[in-house]
Amino acid sequence: MHKPLPSFERMLDMAKNDPEALERLRLDMVRDAINSAPEAYQQRLHGLQFQIDGQRLLSKNPMQACLEISRMMHDSLQQLKGFIDGHTGDSQQASSQEPAPAATILRFPSEVL
Repeated sequence: MHKPLPSFERMLDMAKNDPEALERLRLDMVRDAINSAPEAYQQRLHGLQFQIDGQRLLSKNPMQACLEISRMMHDSLQQLKGFIDGHTGDSQQASSQEPAPAATILRFPSEVL
């Protein structure tokens, strides 16, 4: 079951006056989101959250954490795009693929109406 987010104003107040409560809210919402996912995905989601939390801990400030997590997301999307395009995402393999064969373009006479 999804709990509604508090209002932006409420979360801003929590960030200023009670950051521990805001962190508890974040942890609760992450836990609820993972637990509401199909069981087959939960282990992978826990692993992904572990990586995100690791980036947050290693970062010097929240902006760096945001940028690193964003980079992780873009890398993942690039891998997905490679999969969809039929590539593994490995740049060496992608560059070793032969170009598509050239096609012969046929001209058909146009009819004048």
